[in-house]
Amino acid sequence: MKLRHLLTVLAGAALASLPLSAQTFVGSDNFDSGFNASLWDFTYRLNAATQGTLSFTNNRLDFEKAATGVGNQFRLWDSDDTGVANVTATSFSTGWVMNLSATNTLGGLSGAEFATVGIQVFNDNNQYSALMLSSTSTGYYVRAEGNGFAAVNTSVVDNTDVRLRLTWDAAAQTLSADYSLDGSSYNSVATFLPVSQWDNSTNGVANGFNFGVFGNSNTPGAISVGSIYADNFAVSAIPEPSTYAALAGLGALGLALWRRRARA
Repeated sequence: MKLRHLLTVLAGAALASLPLSAQTFVGSDNFDSGFNASLWDFTYRLNAATQGTLSFTNNRLDFEKAATGVGNQFRLWDSDDTGVANVTATSFSTGWVMNLSATNTLGGLSGAEFATVGIQVFNDNNQYSALMLSSTSTGYYVRAEGNGFAAVNTSVVDNTDVRLRLTWDAAAQTLSADYSLDGSSYNSVATFLPVSQWDNSTNGVANGFNFGVFGNSNTPGAISVGSIYADNFAVSAIPEPSTYAALAGLGALGLALWRRRARA
């Protein structure tokens, strides 16, 4: 077998060591194909809102609402690979990264008015942690908020294609929130502790996370398509330490085989 073929086989075997269970909640959507029922479980609204829509428009997820006050909509990611909204425990026991590209150019707000678009995770007891790009009367912010956590607002100079990221470290049981303005370098906003900050007395986080995307605003004015939207959503599994070790061993094996061939 040629060296490159051998390494390909070995690489496949190493990557296959990722837990199969981890694959039940990972995936992505660039929204280019409109609504995909196999990727999104259902929608809901909070705070007595009766309007607000996250629509699959213009190859993205646009937030809009009428000029009738509070509006929001949340879309639940298919986190358990079924057609119903059930969590899977492997999303708690396995590390993952959830990210989204957010744009929020809405202006003209006053007082305590806000408009946001972002991502969140929560348990089946409705305890949550969220990261969002927010427009307010004083500017644009990346905001982290959640149960048992004092909200953090970080001012940003760019409000288009801001990359929002939540990272779950299953070993440390920490949920890191950060953002990027260039898609490569990230800035830390906050660290959530779902195990201790959330109420997990019933339907706790150990049962698994729900993943969602949302738009939310309390402005009395209308929000039209094109000012607040999301794109390129993804949840990716983080390889376990044993997988990293396998890949490192593969690299060493490849180098040894190359040296052997070079001496031949």
